[in-house]
Order: sequence, then structure tokens, then C-alpha cells
Amino acid sequence: MFDDALAGFARTMVVDEMRPVSTLTELLRDEGLDRLLLKVYGPKLVKDQLPVLVSQWMKYYAMQLIPPVVVASLAHGAGWPLGLDRLSFALHERGYLDGVRFHGDVMEVSVSENPFERFAPLLENLQQVIERLSAYGDVPAAVLWGNAGDYLETCSRQLSAGSDVSVVAGYGLLRERLRPDGRRNPLFNAVTYIEEQDGQSIRRRRTCCLSYRVEWVGRCEHCPLGMAARKSVDQRAPS
Repeated sequence: MFDDALAGFARTMVVDEMRPVSTLTELLRDEGLDRLLLKVYGPKLVKDQLPVLVSQWMKYYAMQLIPPVVVASLAHGAGWPLGLDRLSFALHERGYLDGVRFHGDVMEVSVSENPFERFAPLLENLQQVIERLSAYGDVPAAVLWGNAGDYLETCSRQLSAGSDVSVVAGYGLLRERLRPDGRRNPLFNAVTYIEEQDGQSIRRRRTCCLSYRVEWVGRCEHCPLGMAARKSVDQRAPS
């Protein structure tokens, strides 16, 4: 299913049955998140900068899950069950997510031109994970949806550049302001491109991922905040 030009989008899939994985439901419990974040970042950062660290966790989650799910759907009309109890993740020795295992056979999925119908299982999965992480880390859901949208846009752009697969449905999730039921689409304009005077196109996220608040994590290169704005945010943030 992921042959030739599509092979890179399956890199995060754990197909080795001998490789240890942890269930997503286990990882999302308080004790699971505590354990992993402490291992990766240490107790001081967990105490002082928990929202930043949870945002980083969401980045790793989106990085593992979104490419194979989106590409399988767009290229083949195929997918896997995406309930929280049907996913497991491998862990890097440092503690961050390092691969996804789908529990269940590949199956036919919706190929609707409506992106919200086509990707309904993915959106439901992201909604549940983001609600859990937002509550755990006291981080705005918009930040976490921005992380998901960042990887969705990257995946769609790379798929378009490297294959003849239509990515209209993928971009549809990023370009529709409202969902079909009238609710706000949290992925709307997650990433935009701004043309500067020299003709260069600059990629910008709509929401900041907060990474600039931790020096060794560093500033996201697509940060929507200028230096002055970041300093202002830091001055308003509680210490």
C-alpha cells in the first residue's frame, strides 16, 4: 500500500510484532503522561512548563499518526480503526512516541469529497486526545489543534509534491472555516503562506506551539509570533 513514492509516509508504522508498544489509553492516563514527560524533560520542566511539554507530546503524536492515516485514505480509500483502544505506540529510549501500531485489519473507508466525512474517524480521534491533553496540561486546545494541523499540512504538501495522488480532501480540512454542522473547524488555516516583498513565501502557523518558552526545545521555525510579541506573552504569563 505504501510502495515507491508513498513509502516515506509509512515510516512511523510499527509492523514488527516483537517491538514493544504501549496502548494509547495507558499513555493518556495521568500516570502514563507523568512518567513519559518526566523521563524526557525532567522534574523541573514538568513542574514549571507543563503546557509546553504537553504541546510537544502532541507534536509527536500527530507526527506518528497523521501521515499513514491520511495517505492511506487519499491514495487507496483505506484505513484502520482509530478508536483510542485500537492504537498503540512504540517509545524511544528517551521516552517520546516513536511509532504507531494499528490494531485491526486494513479496511475500506469513506472516499467522500466532503473532508469532514472522509476523515471523521481521524477527527474524532484527535478530538478525544486533545481534550485529554488539554485537561491534563492546562494547555489551550487551539495550541494542540495547531500542532495537528501543522503535520496535516506538511503531509498533504509532501504527498502532492511527490505523487499524483489528489490531496483536495486533505487540504479541505485546513481551508473550511466551519464544519458541516456549523461548528468552528479547529484546523482552519492552521498553516498559511505569506509572500514577502522579495517574493519569498514564508510558512506560518496560525497558533503558537509554545516551544519558545523552553530554551533547549527552541523556537518553532514557523512561529506566528515575532520576538517582541513572544517577550510580551512571557511577561504576562505567570512564573
